[in-house]
Amino acid sequence: MKETLQQTIAEVMQGYDLGQVLGIETLTQGYANENLKVITEQGPILYRICKQQPLHLLEYEVRLMEALKKAGIKTGFPIADKSGTYIQKSGEHFVMLYEFKEGTEPDLSEAVAYQMGEEVGKLSLISLTTGLEKKNAVHLDNCQQLVSEFGESQNPMPEVFGYFKEQTDYLVENLDTSLLRGIVHGDIFPNNTIYNGNDLVAIIDFEEACSDQLMFDVGMTINGFCFLNNELNPDLLRAFLKGYNSHREITEAEWSALPLYMQWGSHGMLSWHLRNELIHVPNQVQYERVLELMRRAQWMRSNEKEIMKLVRRPK
Repeated sequence: MKETLQQTIAEVMQGYDLGQVLGIETLTQGYANENLKVITEQGPILYRICKQQPLHLLEYEVRLMEALKKAGIKTGFPIADKSGTYIQKSGEHFVMLYEFKEGTEPDLSEAVAYQMGEEVGKLSLISLTTGLEKKNAVHLDNCQQLVSEFGESQNPMPEVFGYFKEQTDYLVENLDTSLLRGIVHGDIFPNNTIYNGNDLVAIIDFEEACSDQLMFDVGMTINGFCFLNNELNPDLLRAFLKGYNSHREITEAEWSALPLYMQWGSHGMLSWHLRNELIHVPNQVQYERVLELMRRAQWMRSNEKEIMKLVRRPK
């Protein structure tokens, strides 16, 4: 690790009541953030260098975290410095410190799916108050914007582009925009959760959390926790929905729209891959994931009635 980074971390840490820095370990270095595990005299913390998010979005995240703590959501919460401030400016980037949560990604099981349903259900109960409204980065408007850029693509994929336009039109026409809204995480997948065996320790990465229809999180999390080898597993689906309904009962209108929101979850993920340079820069790993999501959504669209037969709305 570069000595200058170590010095910078040590300087930032002087503003906290965490004692001396005993060690530093690089965790991830991505487009949006660089995450490090910093060992202090008080224990490990997550040191996050925010490379992309502007200040107003970090301030939104702090407000959201306060709401999550009140709701008892399992996550790693930000740590304030000696003055009570959560966001620090260090050089050209902002820095935030978080509780460090130990654990691993889960192996998918009914117990894991049920717990995820419970946690998403708890999240849906948070009041959408002033200051917590924020447009979802995964939105049909953005899908339509992507379609308009296909003609200028430096990485043309006719089979993907044709599908994407037609499926976007289908979702625009059929998604019910009048359904209940609230706080959604928007990206609950195994790699954004920490487990100890079958026990959920934390949901992480609330950077893209926003306000949207509650069924968005239902559909997205089903994509993350109810598919094995790209095939829907009925037992996992039923377990997830049972957990969710134990905290918030899905309405009749939402229940009818379930297959559409499951498709929207796949389509939204696919749009993320396209938006993050794939339409212009070839990337085989991203391309194969796009094909997987495309096949998944196509299957769900062709089997909407069959999906509804797999589950029954709890009475």
